[in-house]
Amino acid sequence: MREDKKQRLFELLRSNEILKIKGYSLAYDGGGIIVDRAGHVHGIWSHDARSYTWISPGNTEPRFRTEDVRSAVLYTVVVLAQT
Repeated sequence: MREDKKQRLFELLRSNEILKIKGYSLAYDGGGIIVDRAGHVHGIWSHDARSYTWISPGNTEPRFRTEDVRSAVLYTVVVLAQT
């Protein structure tokens, strides 16, 4: 994931009030942005040359792909707010 793309998504997710209220934490490493709660990974965002991709635990293929950072945040909130 390009560093600027990763940083932008990380900042938006980290500042999201719903994710904070639900107790999610974020970290990023070479593989992407890891979203977890209580020590359990709920998904990982990465970025290739064109788009953000969300991979859920136990999957090897992305469940969601978007070119827009705000769509990535919205998807994260909608999926994780249900848990």
